[in-house]
Amino acid sequence: MLIIPIAVYVVSIPLSKRLTSALRKFYLVVGGIVVFIGGGIALYFALYSGDQGGIAAYFFQLGVILVYVLLLSIILALSLVAKIRQKRMNI
Repeated sequence: MLIIPIAVYVVSIPLSKRLTSALRKFYLVVGGIVVFIGGGIALYFALYSGDQGGIAAYFFQLGVILVYVLLLSIILALSLVAKIRQKRMNI
């Protein structure tokens, strides 16, 4: 479970080319920070804090996944709005 968000982030990098350039940069920077720093903190809890740290790592990782899903939802919605606006400007 500790590497799932990192794996999803790495796999989604080529797919992020469909986003506008500003949204893509925002996704790559903020998504990377959330996933790698959050995953690193959860891994630290799991390795160095005993049983309670393992439980804390689990819940912290769930928080990282929820924040990442929320970030993806916002970025996809903004991308959709940007495409609709662009189509309206071209018509």
